[in-house]
Amino acid sequence: MPSIRIALVDDEPDFRQPVARYLRKRGMTVYEAGSVEELWPLLSDIAPHIILLDIGLPGESGLDAVQRLREETGAGVIMVTARGGLEERIEGLDRGADSYLCKPMSMRELEAVVLSLWRRIESNATATSGAESSIALMAPIAEQWIFDAKAWVLISPDGERARLSAAEYGVLSLLTEAPGEPVSRDHLFVALKKPQSGPDDRSLDVLVSRLRRKFSTSAFKLPIQSVRGVGYVFPSPVSRSGSVPAIHS
Repeated sequence: MPSIRIALVDDEPDFRQPVARYLRKRGMTVYEAGSVEELWPLLSDIAPHIILLDIGLPGESGLDAVQRLREETGAGVIMVTARGGLEERIEGLDRGADSYLCKPMSMRELEAVVLSLWRRIESNATATSGAESSIALMAPIAEQWIFDAKAWVLISPDGERARLSAAEYGVLSLLTEAPGEPVSRDHLFVALKKPQSGPDDRSLDVLVSRLRRKFSTSAFKLPIQSVRGVGYVFPSPVSRSGSVPAIHS
């Protein structure tokens, strides 16, 4: 059985706990949360491969969270709910869910869906590795970073790779377009699909911190720097491969 990390988000302990026990017995690592709000602080620490997400959660619903989860994590998402209407299933899939299960379901059915999605994730990762190999022969210039737009990967000068979420990809595409030139916060918020940012909105700063953590073990720290009163700048040399779509404010 592969070592799969699962985030199980359901506010009903009578459902969540037996499912968690079963999946753990099948060799998976399971982290439990009773709401989306409980899930967010865990994501950077556990980096789940798959999120089992109930729709009818207190606070932010599963339907509201699924698109954001797909944009900000690389995890697969399985909607698990007692609501089995066709329109709701379609809405969940349209918003980014990979699969949909209706309660009650058998544990074997749940396991089969999890393993099927895991195989797809592994297959996609293998395909991405093949795409990355096309730039592996490029010997990095001293302290030169590589932004691979096709594979959605940022590569440090010592070869460490980090997969990018949609929001991270958008911000880096702007910062690496003209290295050394500051990019305004307002322009960067366009990449976050938030054209106007309030004075207390720290989502951009949180994203930059998350990007920096991805290279915490590299000999080269991510060189994104804050420019007071303006925004951020990527001051180091960077090579951009693949087609990078323009982002307009």
